[in-house]
Amino acid sequence: MFFYLAGCLLVGFFIAEIASVSTTLYLHRGTTHRAITFHPIIEFLFQFNLWLSTGINRKEWEAVHLCHHAHADEEGDPHSPLIYGFWKVQLFNAFFYWRATKDPKVLWYAKHRQPVGFEKLVSRIWGSGVLGLIIGVSLACYIFGLKTGLLISSFHALLYVFFLNNLVNGWCHYRGYKNYPQTVAFNNRFIALITMGEGLHNNHHYSPGSPKLSHKSNEFDLGWGILKILSFLGLAKITKQIKTG
Repeated sequence: MFFYLAGCLLVGFFIAEIASVSTTLYLHRGTTHRAITFHPIIEFLFQFNLWLSTGINRKEWEAVHLCHHAHADEEGDPHSPLIYGFWKVQLFNAFFYWRATKDPKVLWYAKHRQPVGFEKLVSRIWGSGVLGLIIGVSLACYIFGLKTGLLISSFHALLYVFFLNNLVNGWCHYRGYKNYPQTVAFNNRFIALITMGEGLHNNHHYSPGSPKLSHKSNEFDLGWGILKILSFLGLAKITKQIKTG
């Protein structure tokens, strides 16, 4: 039983890491901060992966994140642990995100952004994000069997929604080290390792538009490594200057 559960956890973690790649490269560095453009095929794969594994509405995600940058760790920040308390954000970041997506003042930050690519095919479907999740879980059950598929999907959801994202929005705004003392947030090398570079959060708040999150030689941004490979293959183009201080 131990090895069975450990195997399910590892597969769930792998799926969560793939979702993290799509989140950091496409959602975060790409469409939100517009530091990268992707080949239509890669853009489709990122969107399809996010639809199946997260159900995220890109416009809502961008609005919440841009609002966060506009009011970082001050009144108006949708999920600052310094405003709402560390444990509340660390444990219930998903609730703060959901609440922000219902606030017109937050949604204003992405009001002019429209569906692109694969999103156009599903944007008019009611509950398209929920539909994507249902299809994603169904695929997992088809591939691994009902019990194992549900278990893997549960591990993925717990890791992506309640662990990886929470560490960035919670811990990285509360503890760590800073390369830029006057800038909000902190860096954490271990969190960066398991979040494709997102744990280098002080660096990101110093230069939000930079596609590279590592600023020192002893910092590791796996997302940047993947991006360099895509760029070398002609599947991605860096559209903003790298700023590392």
